[in-house]
Amino acid sequence: MDENRHLFLDTLEQMKELLGGPDVESRAEDPFMTKIILEFYQLIDEYAVEQSSDLDAPEDTEVIKDILNKLASKIEIIENYNTKNLNKLKFLSDVSPKKT
Repeated sequence: MDENRHLFLDTLEQMKELLGGPDVESRAEDPFMTKIILEFYQLIDEYAVEQSSDLDAPEDTEVIKDILNKLASKIEIIENYNTKNLNKLKFLSDVSPKKT
């Protein structure tokens, strides 16, 4: 596996760790997001298997392209979900201490 593939896989594994951390996992009440995150984990594992199965294979095989497209889709869904929830908290920037 060349260095770029290795770095990309390391980054995916870090994302997996962050999403599986107790701070995030305990707040994930949405069953849809739980499903998306589990599918994301599975795609990371599939990507790792594909990369390790043939170290000399080009990065642009159809299987790898399909996995990467699915990963991008899951990342976009997770990002949109997080952005939506962060936007719900924007009102906090307008909160100030009560003047007495």
